[in-house]
Amino acid sequence: MTYSGSQPVERRANTRRNVRVPICMSPNTSSVIIGTTQDISLGGMKVKTEITPTAFETGDKVILSVSEDYLKCEGQGEILWTSPRGGSVGIKFTQLDEETRRSLDEFFRLFVDVPASNR
Repeated sequence: MTYSGSQPVERRANTRRNVRVPICMSPNTSSVIIGTTQDISLGGMKVKTEITPTAFETGDKVILSVSEDYLKCEGQGEILWTSPRGGSVGIKFTQLDEETRRSLDEFFRLFVDVPASNR
């Protein structure tokens, strides 16, 4: 994070919200990795895994799935960064279906200071 004076400047295009929900990710067709989202935005998410994320490399494509009553998210993403010590990965959404876009929009409407996406 960069700072302007003593105030942090957010570099992300989308506001993130802390939310902990189970997620299934598949970096290839032969394995599924279970994790927990740490935060989520309209553009991506941070995920904590129980394994060291050596299964992931920056630029890898992943298929992801979150299924909770208040948040449905299915689609594809790209690994932007990994944190081997923390067991975390950053994922940018690259392909989401319409149901997922609607679910994310509805989820973020719960927060009055976060505008819905322009979809």
